[in-house]
Amino acid sequence: MIAIAGAGLSGLSCALALHRRGKKCTVFEALGSVGGRQRTARHGGFTLDHGFQVVLDSYKSVSAVCEIPTLDPRHFESGAIVHACGRTMRLRSPMENPAAAAFSPVLPFPDKLRLALLGLEILCTPDSKLLARCASPSDQSTRDFLSGRGFSPASIGRFFQPFFGGVLLDNALSSSAGLFLYYLKKFCTGRAWVPAGGIQALPESIAAQLPAGTIRFHSRAMEIRGNTLLLESGERIEFDQAVLALDEPSLHRLLRLPAPPPAPGVSVVYFESSESLYPQRCIVLPAGADRLVRHFVQTTNIAPEFAPPGKHLISATVLGPECNPEAALREIAEVFPKAASCLRHLETIRVPYAVPAQPPGFAAKTPPPLPPNVHACGDWRNGASIETAIRSGLELAERL
Repeated sequence: MIAIAGAGLSGLSCALALHRRGKKCTVFEALGSVGGRQRTARHGGFTLDHGFQVVLDSYKSVSAVCEIPTLDPRHFESGAIVHACGRTMRLRSPMENPAAAAFSPVLPFPDKLRLALLGLEILCTPDSKLLARCASPSDQSTRDFLSGRGFSPASIGRFFQPFFGGVLLDNALSSSAGLFLYYLKKFCTGRAWVPAGGIQALPESIAAQLPAGTIRFHSRAMEIRGNTLLLESGERIEFDQAVLALDEPSLHRLLRLPAPPPAPGVSVVYFESSESLYPQRCIVLPAGADRLVRHFVQTTNIAPEFAPPGKHLISATVLGPECNPEAALREIAEVFPKAASCLRHLETIRVPYAVPAQPPGFAAKTPPPLPPNVHACGDWRNGASIETAIRSGLELAERL
Protein backbone atom coordinates (compact mmCIF):
# COMPACT_ATOMS: atom_id res chain seq x y z
CA MET A 1 0.00 0.00 0.00
CA ILE A 2 1.15 3.54 -0.77
CA ALA A 3 0.41 6.04 1.99
CA ILE A 4 0.18 9.71 1.01
CA ALA A 5 0.29 12.40 3.69
CA GLY A 6 -1.46 15.57 2.53
CA ALA A 7 -4.49 16.22 0.29
CA GLY A 8 -3.25 19.38 -1.40
CA LEU A 9 -2.64 19.62 -5.12
CA SER A 10 0.58 17.57 -5.01
CA GLY A 11 -0.83 14.74 -2.92
CA LEU A 12 -4.09 14.54 -4.85
CA SER A 13 -2.33 14.62 -8.23
CA CYS A 14 0.02 11.86 -7.10
CA ALA A 15 -2.91 9.77 -5.84
CA LEU A 16 -4.86 10.25 -9.07
CA ALA A 17 -1.89 9.25 -11.24
CA LEU A 18 -1.33 6.14 -9.12
CA HIS A 19 -5.03 5.24 -9.27
CA ARG A 20 -5.00 5.54 -13.07
CA ARG A 21 -2.14 3.02 -13.11
CA GLY A 22 -4.02 0.57 -10.91
CA LYS A 23 -1.98 1.25 -7.78
CA LYS A 24 -3.72 1.29 -4.41
CA CYS A 25 -3.07 4.30 -2.20
CA THR A 26 -4.61 6.06 0.78
CA VAL A 27 -4.40 9.80 1.37
CA PHE A 28 -4.21 10.97 4.99
CA GLU A 29 -5.36 14.57 5.43
CA ALA A 30 -5.10 16.50 8.70
CA LEU A 31 -8.11 18.74 8.00
CA GLY A 32 -11.70 17.98 7.11
CA SER A 33 -11.47 18.86 3.41
CA VAL A 34 -9.02 18.72 0.52
CA GLY A 35 -7.08 21.61 -0.93
CA GLY A 36 -4.06 22.45 1.19
CA ARG A 37 -3.51 26.16 0.51
CA GLN A 38 -6.20 26.15 -2.21
CA ARG A 39 -9.13 26.92 0.08
CA THR A 40 -12.42 28.74 -0.33
CA ALA A 41 -14.71 30.04 2.39
CA ARG A 42 -18.37 31.12 2.18
CA HIS A 43 -19.60 34.22 3.98
CA GLY A 44 -23.17 35.45 3.62
CA GLY A 45 -23.42 34.43 -0.03
CA PHE A 46 -19.87 35.60 -0.87
CA THR A 47 -17.10 33.29 -2.13
CA LEU A 48 -13.79 34.09 -0.43
CA ASP A 49 -10.61 32.38 -1.60
CA HIS A 50 -7.73 32.12 0.86
CA GLY A 51 -5.42 34.44 -1.03
CA PHE A 52 -5.60 35.82 -4.54
CA GLN A 53 -5.06 32.63 -6.54
CA VAL A 54 -5.57 32.15 -10.27
CA VAL A 55 -5.00 29.40 -12.81
CA LEU A 56 -3.33 30.18 -16.14
CA ASP A 57 -4.26 28.72 -19.52
CA SER A 58 -0.53 28.10 -19.97
CA TYR A 59 -0.46 25.64 -17.05
CA LYS A 60 -0.37 22.35 -18.95
CA SER A 61 -0.60 20.01 -15.97
CA VAL A 62 -4.03 21.25 -14.89
CA SER A 63 -5.74 19.56 -17.86
CA ALA A 64 -3.91 16.34 -16.96
CA VAL A 65 -5.77 16.05 -13.65
CA CYS A 66 -9.21 17.51 -14.37
CA GLU A 67 -11.68 18.44 -17.09
CA ILE A 68 -11.27 22.21 -17.09
CA PRO A 69 -14.74 23.00 -18.57
CA THR A 70 -16.38 21.33 -15.55
CA LEU A 71 -14.86 24.06 -13.37
CA ASP A 72 -16.70 26.81 -15.30
CA PRO A 73 -13.58 28.97 -15.78
CA ARG A 74 -14.09 32.70 -15.39
CA HIS A 75 -11.35 34.52 -17.32
CA PHE A 76 -9.60 37.78 -16.56
CA GLU A 77 -8.78 40.28 -19.26
CA SER A 78 -5.07 40.36 -19.95
CA GLY A 79 -3.25 43.43 -18.71
CA ALA A 80 -4.09 45.63 -15.74
CA ILE A 81 -5.21 49.04 -14.55
CA VAL A 82 -2.20 50.96 -13.21
CA HIS A 83 -2.57 53.90 -10.83
CA ALA A 84 0.44 56.22 -10.82
CA CYS A 85 1.08 59.95 -10.56
CA GLY A 86 -2.52 60.55 -9.52
CA ARG A 87 -4.16 58.93 -12.55
CA THR A 88 -5.30 55.51 -13.74
CA MET A 89 -3.90 54.06 -16.95
CA ARG A 90 -4.71 50.89 -18.88
CA LEU A 91 -1.86 48.48 -19.48
CA ARG A 92 -2.70 45.90 -22.14
CA SER A 93 -0.95 42.69 -23.09
CA PRO A 94 1.25 43.09 -26.19
CA MET A 95 0.37 39.48 -27.09
CA GLU A 96 -3.33 40.37 -27.47
CA ASN A 97 -3.30 44.06 -28.43
CA PRO A 98 0.16 45.17 -29.64
CA ALA A 99 -1.01 48.63 -30.73
CA ALA A 100 -2.68 49.47 -27.41
CA ALA A 101 0.33 48.15 -25.51
CA ALA A 102 2.72 50.22 -27.61
CA PHE A 103 0.85 53.47 -26.96
CA SER A 104 0.12 52.87 -23.26
CA PRO A 105 1.64 55.63 -21.07
CA VAL A 106 2.37 53.23 -18.22
CA LEU A 107 5.91 52.33 -19.34
CA PRO A 108 8.49 54.61 -20.99
CA PHE A 109 9.02 53.68 -24.64
CA PRO A 110 12.58 52.33 -24.14
CA ASP A 111 11.24 49.99 -21.44
CA LYS A 112 8.51 48.80 -23.80
CA LEU A 113 11.23 47.76 -26.23
CA ARG A 114 13.18 46.06 -23.44
CA LEU A 115 10.05 44.19 -22.33
CA ALA A 116 9.29 43.13 -25.91
CA LEU A 117 12.82 41.78 -26.37
CA LEU A 118 12.67 39.99 -23.03
CA GLY A 119 9.32 38.50 -24.01
CA LEU A 120 10.72 37.14 -27.27
CA GLU A 121 13.68 35.73 -25.39
CA ILE A 122 11.63 33.79 -22.84
CA LEU A 123 9.13 32.60 -25.45
CA CYS A 124 12.03 30.88 -27.20
CA THR A 125 13.32 29.36 -23.94
CA PRO A 126 11.93 26.04 -22.62
CA ASP A 127 10.27 26.16 -19.21
CA SER A 128 12.82 23.67 -17.90
CA LYS A 129 15.68 26.02 -18.75
CA LEU A 130 13.99 28.97 -17.05
CA LEU A 131 13.40 26.94 -13.89
CA ALA A 132 16.94 25.52 -14.03
CA ARG A 133 18.14 29.06 -13.46
CA CYS A 134 16.54 28.85 -9.99
CA ALA A 135 19.25 26.34 -9.07
CA SER A 136 22.13 28.17 -10.73
CA PRO A 137 24.90 29.95 -8.78
CA SER A 138 24.49 32.80 -11.29
CA ASP A 139 20.82 33.31 -10.41
CA GLN A 140 20.08 36.78 -9.05
CA SER A 141 17.20 38.68 -7.52
CA THR A 142 14.38 39.83 -9.74
CA ARG A 143 15.14 43.46 -8.96
CA ASP A 144 18.83 43.07 -9.83
CA PHE A 145 17.89 41.29 -13.05
CA LEU A 146 15.50 44.06 -14.10
CA SER A 147 17.99 46.79 -13.23
CA GLY A 148 20.71 44.92 -15.10
CA ARG A 149 18.51 44.76 -18.19
CA GLY A 150 18.12 48.53 -18.06
CA PHE A 151 14.51 48.83 -16.86
CA SER A 152 13.88 52.23 -15.31
CA PRO A 153 12.84 52.77 -11.67
CA ALA A 154 9.54 54.14 -13.04
CA SER A 155 8.71 50.85 -14.78
CA ILE A 156 9.79 48.78 -11.79
CA GLY A 157 7.65 50.87 -9.44
CA ARG A 158 4.61 51.09 -11.73
CA PHE A 159 4.41 47.55 -13.05
CA PHE A 160 6.97 44.98 -11.99
CA GLN A 161 6.81 45.67 -8.25
CA PRO A 162 3.01 45.83 -7.83
CA PHE A 163 2.32 42.95 -10.21
CA PHE A 164 5.14 40.49 -9.59
CA GLY A 165 5.50 41.61 -5.98
CA GLY A 166 1.97 40.27 -5.59
CA VAL A 167 2.64 37.13 -7.62
CA LEU A 168 5.85 36.25 -5.78
CA LEU A 169 4.57 37.71 -2.47
CA ASP A 170 7.80 39.67 -2.35
CA ASN A 171 7.48 43.45 -2.37
CA ALA A 172 11.26 43.91 -2.50
CA LEU A 173 11.55 41.71 -5.64
CA SER A 174 14.31 39.79 -3.87
CA SER A 175 13.04 36.43 -5.18
CA SER A 176 14.76 34.35 -7.83
CA ALA A 177 14.97 35.93 -11.29
CA GLY A 178 14.58 32.45 -12.78
CA LEU A 179 11.19 32.11 -11.14
CA PHE A 180 10.20 35.61 -12.27
CA LEU A 181 11.07 34.74 -15.89
CA TYR A 182 9.06 31.51 -15.67
CA TYR A 183 6.01 33.41 -14.39
CA LEU A 184 6.46 36.15 -16.99
CA LYS A 185 6.36 33.54 -19.75
CA LYS A 186 3.26 31.90 -18.29
CA PHE A 187 1.42 35.22 -18.09
CA CYS A 188 2.51 36.13 -21.63
CA THR A 189 1.20 32.87 -23.07
CA GLY A 190 -1.96 32.25 -21.05
CA ARG A 191 -4.94 34.07 -19.62
CA ALA A 192 -5.69 33.91 -15.90
CA TRP A 193 -8.93 32.35 -14.70
CA VAL A 194 -10.69 31.20 -11.56
CA PRO A 195 -13.25 28.41 -11.14
CA ALA A 196 -16.79 29.75 -10.77
CA GLY A 197 -16.99 27.93 -7.43
CA GLY A 198 -13.74 29.32 -6.04
CA ILE A 199 -10.16 28.05 -6.15
CA GLN A 200 -10.89 25.03 -3.92
CA ALA A 201 -13.03 23.62 -6.72
CA LEU A 202 -9.77 22.63 -8.46
CA PRO A 203 -8.48 20.20 -5.81
CA GLU A 204 -12.05 19.02 -5.18
CA SER A 205 -12.36 18.06 -8.86
CA ILE A 206 -9.20 15.95 -8.57
CA ALA A 207 -10.41 14.28 -5.37
CA ALA A 208 -13.77 13.45 -6.98
CA GLN A 209 -11.99 11.13 -9.42
CA LEU A 210 -10.55 8.94 -6.65
CA PRO A 211 -12.37 5.85 -5.40
CA ALA A 212 -14.53 6.29 -2.32
CA GLY A 213 -12.53 5.87 0.86
CA THR A 214 -9.20 6.84 -0.70
CA ILE A 215 -9.00 10.03 1.40
CA ARG A 216 -9.12 9.84 5.18
CA PHE A 217 -9.84 13.19 6.78
CA HIS A 218 -8.85 14.35 10.29
CA SER A 219 -5.86 11.99 10.03
CA ARG A 220 -2.75 14.05 10.69
CA ALA A 221 0.58 12.30 10.06
CA MET A 222 2.87 12.79 13.06
CA GLU A 223 5.87 10.51 12.64
CA ILE A 224 7.46 7.81 10.49
CA ARG A 225 9.06 4.78 12.12
CA GLY A 226 10.46 2.32 9.62
CA ASN A 227 7.59 1.40 7.32
CA THR A 228 4.96 2.69 9.73
CA LEU A 229 3.17 6.03 9.59
CA LEU A 230 1.94 7.21 12.98
CA LEU A 231 -1.20 9.33 13.00
CA GLU A 232 -2.18 11.90 15.61
CA SER A 233 -4.92 9.55 16.81
CA GLY A 234 -2.29 6.95 17.70
CA GLU A 235 -3.20 4.70 14.77
CA ARG A 236 -0.29 3.00 13.02
CA ILE A 237 -0.39 2.65 9.23
CA GLU A 238 1.88 0.06 7.62
CA PHE A 239 3.02 1.03 4.11
CA ASP A 240 5.17 -0.25 1.27
CA GLN A 241 5.91 3.29 0.07
CA ALA A 242 5.05 6.63 1.65
CA VAL A 243 4.63 10.03 -0.02
CA LEU A 244 4.93 13.21 2.04
CA ALA A 245 2.95 15.79 0.05
CA LEU A 246 3.29 18.50 2.68
CA ASP A 247 4.30 22.14 2.84
CA GLU A 248 7.91 22.67 3.83
CA PRO A 249 7.35 23.49 7.54
CA SER A 250 5.06 20.46 8.00
CA LEU A 251 7.54 18.22 6.19
CA HIS A 252 10.39 19.33 8.46
CA ARG A 253 8.27 18.85 11.59
CA LEU A 254 7.29 15.33 10.55
CA LEU A 255 10.92 14.40 9.85
CA ARG A 256 12.14 16.04 13.08
CA LEU A 257 14.38 18.43 11.10
CA PRO A 258 15.27 22.06 11.86
CA ALA A 259 12.69 24.55 10.65
CA PRO A 260 13.14 25.77 7.05
CA PRO A 261 13.82 29.46 6.27
CA PRO A 262 10.93 31.82 7.12
CA ALA A 263 8.36 31.96 4.35
CA PRO A 264 6.20 34.84 3.11
CA GLY A 265 2.71 35.27 4.45
CA VAL A 266 -0.19 37.15 2.91
CA SER A 267 -3.49 38.64 3.93
CA VAL A 268 -6.45 39.15 1.67
CA VAL A 269 -8.91 41.84 2.74
CA TYR A 270 -12.42 41.47 1.33
CA PHE A 271 -14.87 44.33 0.90
CA GLU A 272 -18.45 44.28 -0.32
CA SER A 273 -20.22 47.04 -2.20
CA SER A 274 -23.55 47.77 -3.84
CA GLU A 275 -21.78 50.06 -6.30
CA SER A 276 -19.19 49.02 -8.88
CA LEU A 277 -15.75 50.64 -8.67
CA TYR A 278 -14.75 49.91 -12.29
CA PRO A 279 -16.02 47.73 -15.18
CA GLN A 280 -12.90 45.96 -16.51
CA ARG A 281 -12.16 42.29 -15.80
CA CYS A 282 -8.62 42.89 -14.57
CA ILE A 283 -6.60 43.70 -11.48
CA VAL A 284 -5.58 47.16 -10.30
CA LEU A 285 -1.91 47.92 -9.58
CA PRO A 286 -1.25 50.88 -7.27
CA ALA A 287 2.29 52.08 -8.05
CA GLY A 288 4.80 52.75 -5.30
CA ALA A 289 7.35 50.89 -3.23
CA ASP A 290 5.69 51.16 0.17
CA ARG A 291 2.09 50.28 -0.58
CA LEU A 292 0.14 48.24 1.94
CA VAL A 293 -2.16 46.96 -0.83
CA ARG A 294 0.04 45.38 -3.50
CA HIS A 295 -2.89 44.92 -5.87
CA PHE A 296 -6.68 44.62 -5.70
CA VAL A 297 -9.47 43.42 -7.93
CA GLN A 298 -13.24 43.68 -8.14
CA THR A 299 -13.64 39.93 -8.29
CA THR A 300 -17.27 39.99 -9.37
CA ASN A 301 -16.24 41.60 -12.66
CA ILE A 302 -14.66 38.24 -13.48
CA ALA A 303 -16.89 35.86 -11.52
CA PRO A 304 -20.30 37.37 -10.67
CA GLU A 305 -21.10 34.17 -8.74
CA PHE A 306 -18.68 35.26 -6.01
CA ALA A 307 -21.31 37.64 -4.55
CA PRO A 308 -25.08 37.70 -3.99
CA PRO A 309 -27.19 39.45 -6.67
CA GLY A 310 -26.75 43.21 -6.63
CA LYS A 311 -23.47 43.04 -4.72
CA HIS A 312 -19.81 43.40 -5.69
CA LEU A 313 -16.79 41.75 -4.05
CA ILE A 314 -13.42 43.48 -3.87
CA SER A 315 -10.28 41.57 -2.89
CA ALA A 316 -7.13 43.39 -1.74
CA THR A 317 -3.80 41.56 -1.44
CA VAL A 318 -1.63 42.70 1.47
CA LEU A 319 1.83 41.19 1.87
CA GLY A 320 2.58 39.79 5.31
CA PRO A 321 0.26 37.98 7.72
CA GLU A 322 -1.02 41.14 9.45
CA CYS A 323 -2.87 44.11 7.98
CA ASN A 324 -5.23 46.98 8.77
CA PRO A 325 -8.52 46.91 6.80
CA GLU A 326 -9.08 50.63 7.31
CA ALA A 327 -5.63 51.44 5.89
CA ALA A 328 -6.30 49.09 2.96
CA LEU A 329 -9.58 50.88 2.27
CA ARG A 330 -7.82 54.26 2.27
CA GLU A 331 -5.34 53.05 -0.34
CA ILE A 332 -8.14 51.73 -2.56
CA ALA A 333 -9.91 55.08 -2.21
CA GLU A 334 -6.78 56.82 -3.49
CA VAL A 335 -7.42 55.04 -6.80
CA PHE A 336 -11.23 55.15 -6.78
CA PRO A 337 -12.42 57.92 -4.38
CA LYS A 338 -15.98 56.61 -4.18
CA ALA A 339 -14.62 53.48 -2.45
CA ALA A 340 -14.41 55.47 0.79
CA SER A 341 -18.20 55.67 1.00
CA CYS A 342 -19.39 52.52 -0.77
CA LEU A 343 -17.05 49.76 0.46
CA ARG A 344 -17.75 47.83 3.65
CA HIS A 345 -15.18 45.51 5.21
CA LEU A 346 -16.42 41.94 4.89
CA GLU A 347 -13.60 39.71 6.14
CA THR A 348 -9.82 39.49 6.38
CA ILE A 349 -8.23 36.10 5.72
CA ARG A 350 -4.64 35.70 6.92
CA VAL A 351 -2.37 33.04 5.46
CA PRO A 352 0.84 32.93 7.56
CA TYR A 353 2.51 30.44 5.19
CA ALA A 354 1.58 31.31 1.60
CA VAL A 355 4.62 30.26 -0.46
CA PRO A 356 8.05 28.86 0.48
CA ALA A 357 11.09 31.11 0.59
CA GLN A 358 12.38 31.50 -2.99
CA PRO A 359 15.61 33.54 -2.95
CA PRO A 360 18.09 33.40 -5.86
CA GLY A 361 19.37 29.85 -6.31
CA PHE A 362 16.75 28.38 -3.95
CA ALA A 363 16.26 25.23 -6.06
CA ALA A 364 19.89 24.21 -5.49
CA LYS A 365 19.36 23.55 -1.80
CA THR A 366 19.82 19.99 -0.63
CA PRO A 367 16.46 18.27 -0.18
CA PRO A 368 15.70 16.93 3.30
CA PRO A 369 16.98 13.42 4.00
CA LEU A 370 14.22 10.84 3.76
CA PRO A 371 13.95 7.38 5.31
CA PRO A 372 13.92 4.32 3.02
CA ASN A 373 10.75 3.94 0.92
CA VAL A 374 9.69 7.50 1.79
CA HIS A 375 9.35 10.19 -0.89
CA ALA A 376 8.36 13.86 -0.88
CA CYS A 377 6.68 16.20 -3.34
CA GLY A 378 5.38 19.74 -3.24
CA ASP A 379 5.89 23.25 -4.53
CA TRP A 380 8.78 23.95 -2.12
CA ARG A 381 11.32 22.29 -4.42
CA ASN A 382 11.10 24.04 -7.79
CA GLY A 383 8.95 27.13 -7.26
CA ALA A 384 5.51 27.81 -5.88
CA SER A 385 2.70 27.66 -8.42
CA ILE A 386 -0.37 25.56 -9.12
CA GLU A 387 1.45 24.12 -12.12
CA THR A 388 4.59 23.06 -10.25
CA ALA A 389 2.56 21.62 -7.36
CA ILE A 390 0.53 19.39 -9.68
CA ARG A 391 3.53 18.41 -11.77
CA SER A 392 5.50 17.49 -8.64
CA GLY A 393 2.82 14.98 -7.67
CA LEU A 394 2.51 13.56 -11.19
CA GLU A 395 6.27 13.12 -11.59
CA LEU A 396 6.59 11.36 -8.25
CA ALA A 397 3.78 8.97 -9.18
CA GLU A 398 5.62 8.20 -12.42
CA ARG A 399 8.79 7.37 -10.49
CA LEU A 400 6.88 5.16 -8.04
